[in-house]
Amino acid sequence: MPSALPWQREILKDRNKEETKKETHMTIVDGIRRVAVLLTVITAVAIIWNEKPLFDLVYDIDGPGRPPVLAASCDDKVHGAYVIPRKTDDGRPYRLILCFLAGKSTEGVMLVEYRTAEGHLRMNTPHSAEVQQYMQRTAARFAQTPDELLAAKTGVHEQRRSRLIAGATITLAALLFSWLCIGMIGPMIKNRVR
Repeated sequence: MPSALPWQREILKDRNKEETKKETHMTIVDGIRRVAVLLTVITAVAIIWNEKPLFDLVYDIDGPGRPPVLAASCDDKVHGAYVIPRKTDDGRPYRLILCFLAGKSTEGVMLVEYRTAEGHLRMNTPHSAEVQQYMQRTAARFAQTPDELLAAKTGVHEQRRSRLIAGATITLAALLFSWLCIGMIGPMIKNRVR
């Protein structure tokens, strides 16, 4: 094979330098893209893994001796509320919120009916020491039925599943955004290299 003429060698040398320069810049862009994707995935997994969603079961208690009733929510600024941390049988945390319903007195003050340690019925504001002691005693004796335990486990599972789906959606959106940004930046760098 005949060897290239000196002027042809110069042209080939310049072409090789130019191609090497382009390849270096594209390798840098590919590296940045991979690092961005990796960081996005690691961040999303860390957020999903560390998030500890709390599932709440709320019970209304309308007075001493009355059975607790499952409720949707409790306005703890009006009523007395006591939170009991619990775990499902598979170790996932949830909370029981005992909502001690308050009634309006003739003076317009919200009062919770409670039973003293001696067994006397009284009424006082939800945040008074006596009512707080009554709430603690009631919480210590509070037991859930097997159906309520199953509802708590199901609720915790459903909430965790919905959070995982939301986390996966956010991860995919972040990956798409990263891909689009790198897709727009890559050609700009490539055009600058020319």
